[in-house]
Amino acid sequence: MTEELKLFLEDSDEQLNFMESALINMQDQGVNEEDIGALFRAMHTIKGTAGMFNFDDVVSFAHIAENLLSEVRAQKVELTPELISLFLLCKDHTESLISASIDQKPIDDEIRETNDRLVAQLLKFTPGSHENSMDSSLFTETSASSKEVSPSSDDVSEETLWHISLGLKADFFSTGMDVLNLIAFLNRLGKITQKAIVTDHIPTLEQYNPIEAYIGFELQLSSKSSAAEIEEVFEFVLDDIDLVVFETNDKQKLLNWIDTVEEKQSKVKFLISNGFFTKANFVTEEETPAVQSPVKSIETRDENKVTQEEAKSAKKEQHKSFSLRVESSKIDQLINQMSEMVIANAKIAQRADILDDAELSESSAIMSDMLESVRSSVMNIRMVQVGDSFTKFRRIVNDAAKKLGKEIEFIINGGETELDKTVVEKISDPLMHMLRNSIDHGIETPQERIAAGKPEKGTVTLSAYPDAGTIVIKIVDDGKGLDKDKILEKAITQGIVNKNQTLTNKEIFTLIFAAGLSTADQVSDISGRGVGMDVVKRNIEELRGTVEIDSKEGEGSTFTIRLPLTLAIIDGFLIQSGDTKYIIPLEMIQECIELSPAYKEHMKGNHFINLRDSILPLLDIRTHFNEGESRSGRENVVVLRYGEYKMGLQVDELYGEFQTVIKPLGDVFVNVAGISGGTILGSGEIALIFDIPKLIEQKMRQIN
Repeated sequence: MTEELKLFLEDSDEQLNFMESALINMQDQGVNEEDIGALFRAMHTIKGTAGMFNFDDVVSFAHIAENLLSEVRAQKVELTPELISLFLLCKDHTESLISASIDQKPIDDEIRETNDRLVAQLLKFTPGSHENSMDSSLFTETSASSKEVSPSSDDVSEETLWHISLGLKADFFSTGMDVLNLIAFLNRLGKITQKAIVTDHIPTLEQYNPIEAYIGFELQLSSKSSAAEIEEVFEFVLDDIDLVVFETNDKQKLLNWIDTVEEKQSKVKFLISNGFFTKANFVTEEETPAVQSPVKSIETRDENKVTQEEAKSAKKEQHKSFSLRVESSKIDQLINQMSEMVIANAKIAQRADILDDAELSESSAIMSDMLESVRSSVMNIRMVQVGDSFTKFRRIVNDAAKKLGKEIEFIINGGETELDKTVVEKISDPLMHMLRNSIDHGIETPQERIAAGKPEKGTVTLSAYPDAGTIVIKIVDDGKGLDKDKILEKAITQGIVNKNQTLTNKEIFTLIFAAGLSTADQVSDISGRGVGMDVVKRNIEELRGTVEIDSKEGEGSTFTIRLPLTLAIIDGFLIQSGDTKYIIPLEMIQECIELSPAYKEHMKGNHFINLRDSILPLLDIRTHFNEGESRSGRENVVVLRYGEYKMGLQVDELYGEFQTVIKPLGDVFVNVAGISGGTILGSGEIALIFDIPKLIEQKMRQIN
């Protein structure tokens, strides 16, 4: 796929998301002008960009949908719930057409049938359209080669010769658009009869900036289209160009335009020499040559020269902020290189300590600070707001609720919370599955809710917020809750647990993540086969996250997911226990204390200490991982907090903060609970990274 097609696909996905978001907003909160405008602009942009790539099937369908949206925007057609549902189907179909066009696949029978059905429905709602007067199938040779599907009411009956002046602003290239494709698209509206490139503003080589645009275009177009339709071609880059469109025989508009040009005399000569106009076109009614009239005298221009130069200078000093799209693989490569630099610098620091070289140690410390700053900047590039990903779930909740005959209010909180893009992408499917389960198994039907004394409409809330170096995502519903007796009975029947086992409520709820277990009385196309929740948990754990369930029968359920902020580099704390060095994620550490004789005396052989009148459970790392005897003269406790849990790790040595590059350990270590990865120290040694949630889970299991 070419770079241009990738940009088109990214832009189309963005526009389709805008469409879906606007439609779901109007379904939930009622019709409003802002969402209607967003819907129209999204479809119009897709039509325009698809036209540049000659994706005629997309253009033709989008044009018919756009015509109806134009009528809705003009308040000639009411946007009813039925019409909103139709546009949601149109959004899905447009996505299918774009995918087929990019893959250069022929339109299959299913897409053709969907297309014909949707076109017929769109035409039924569009005023002035007669469904039987035109072929609803757009996949014909006539349709594919046509300039436009149907002319709008302000089309001109006869061809008009239009003059188009197109100047590119300095930061035009940052839009990612190809100006030649824009110009080529004009040929769909008519025929370009004259064209010339304006190069007057190209600077000298010393002043030339390769990322700025300096050229312009003068064009003449013979077309039946109106000025508004010609301007629509450039609608999505209007902020980045200077555009003037007028009829060539409209002398007054020509003179008005020339009067706004800085180098008037030069522009007039350019237009005449390139055959756009003759000298007669620039003569006023008083027979004064317009070559002189629109161009001020030399003296007047000299008076204004300083002002113009000051304006240019002021414009150059303004630094316009713009977004730059970069392939995620390039960011990944940069992060990998940063990781290797962190490891290399750790080796330099280690060597400086061995040599007792103060200057080398100072240089290494400065390099560490710089790497930390660059690392933070690079990692911030990867951080995205989760709200953009959460919005698409509104459609899923809406469709599932309709299919099940339930009324659900879907609330999103904390959409501004930022998370690593890779984590956001990988958590999307688990969240979707859990939401569907909440709708299917959790929320009751309106009749059941009324009988239980609840509001007829159920509520599902999706929230995100940062907490102790992690991101917490919660799915809360006010449904009937989990039936723990039924879950336990099913688990015993399927041999997942022994009937003699004593389990806490949380342990029983966690059984729904067991493969094959389902409490559904009947299988639906949404859930009920017992396939998925085990995959949900596995996917979350692969992201070094955890998932917990809390439920009250008759009141609802809460699914709590905790995820790390990033997967690549973390701030760690280096410790040693026995002969092995370990890394603890720094954000989870509350404090470090010495395990003094007084603490040991109070422990009396138990694995707890009294920390400021609070009982703190301890996990002895040497015992837990069968480490050798301690060679340290003291013992330490690292106090950890993860969510609502607190625990102390009993270790030997404390070495302090350490920038940690997370490296996978391979399949051999997959089943080692409590270890999530490894890192390379400056000495070349391997340090293991603790999976704190797993260690806490194991300790809590021992306590219970």
